[in-house]
Amino acid sequence: MRHDILALPNRRHLAGLSLIYAGVMLYSSTLVGPTGVNFVYRDPADALRIFLATPYVAHGSDQRADWIGNLLMLVPYGFLVVGAMWPRRSFLRPPAALAAMLVCVATILAIKYLQLFFPPRTVTLNYILAQTLGAVIGCVGYAVWHGRVGPVAGRRDHIGGFVLLLRLYTGALCLFTLMPLDFALNASDLGTLLDRLPKTVVTLPGNGRPLAVRVMLIVMASLAFIPVGMLLTFVGRGVHRVGRGLLSVTGLGLLLTAGLYGLSVFVISAYPAAPSILYRTAGIVVGAAALSWLVRQDTDALRQRLVRLAPWAIAPYLLAVLLVNRLLSTHWLSASEAIAQFYPPSFLPLFDYYIVTKAEAAKNIVGHAALYLPVGVLLWLRYGDRSPMRAFILAAALSFVVELARSFRPGLEGDMNAIVVGGVASACAAALMPTLWSMVQTLGRQSAARTNRLWGTPGGSGSADGTVGRTADIEHY
Repeated sequence: MRHDILALPNRRHLAGLSLIYAGVMLYSSTLVGPTGVNFVYRDPADALRIFLATPYVAHGSDQRADWIGNLLMLVPYGFLVVGAMWPRRSFLRPPAALAAMLVCVATILAIKYLQLFFPPRTVTLNYILAQTLGAVIGCVGYAVWHGRVGPVAGRRDHIGGFVLLLRLYTGALCLFTLMPLDFALNASDLGTLLDRLPKTVVTLPGNGRPLAVRVMLIVMASLAFIPVGMLLTFVGRGVHRVGRGLLSVTGLGLLLTAGLYGLSVFVISAYPAAPSILYRTAGIVVGAAALSWLVRQDTDALRQRLVRLAPWAIAPYLLAVLLVNRLLSTHWLSASEAIAQFYPPSFLPLFDYYIVTKAEAAKNIVGHAALYLPVGVLLWLRYGDRSPMRAFILAAALSFVVELARSFRPGLEGDMNAIVVGGVASACAAALMPTLWSMVQTLGRQSAARTNRLWGTPGGSGSADGTVGRTADIEHY
């Protein structure tokens, strides 16, 4: 069965997704407030006059992270809108892109106007410009995707697709690592950041949290760089193969992680840690070694071994979930104490993302997604291609229990958004595993073909007339 992991939905589905995204933006930008829903009626004409006089406010560097967050929030929307309107004929694409931008700007202005009815929200030109720029980036991103990524996604080149997927992941990981991208732009900010530089030498993730949680955070940070190590093992242009040695990968990994650390030093809201160079590089080395080992395996036999090992992974996984959420404790609140500290607005969808910065909200979403991805992988091993709905239900149920339990821990609170995030992440993992596994199988066949050419008969092909190796070469390269 063919799986195109990078192929986008059709235009009708993209239009539906853009409407859903616009609805989420409207809801989160109006109904969600510090005290819940706070609608205050005012005359629409008066509101329009106020809106037309929207000022530009000179913000300091402390507001730059929020400005960047507003920009990034509109990138997916611009991508979806232009994708929904993208025509097949090339001469119609410029006007379609312009129309998509008008739709994006109209959406931004409409939401900003409606925000005037939900104090204490305010409207400034700063954020209108930021969101407009984000929509432009999204539109350009779709054009690049359609021109560069689409042709690769449409080919039966699983190895090329796998390399492209690893490149996209690496780019997203680097961007996420440098969030919220509020780089120092003046001498004062730069001096403040350089003053904190000595502390970064001994800084580790999770400052102030229990030791076990900090260890888990380091492990998870290392695991996040495993796909980067896999990417660095590939050599060749157009025709990719696993060929770079572990020593070379280690050197490239050190350069990459040192560069990320160096850049993070100049991000105002970041918490740079020099030791991250070591544990991130460790993840890269593990990824390179794992892929080099993986391509030498019989993938069918390997999957059977993984199926047998999957039940043994459940207990360690659940232990890790409890550990990260700080639920391995003897200190619990009584039901009355938990109810007393309950804050009703926290049950509003997306409220917990509103009360923190957009960068923290993004990290929260990614953290919950990563935490529940293994549910989808384990269920795929057990049930195969029929597991996405099971994965959603099971991960959502597990997340609900975890977040409810956090409400009974002193100093913690539940985040009901994690239920949806965990369920969707688990379902996506289960749905994507068949494609990822088919890519691994293709890599294994490529490795076997190269081995036959190197160590086969004198024809160098594994057959007397030299045809088998050449056939494999054409098919898999």
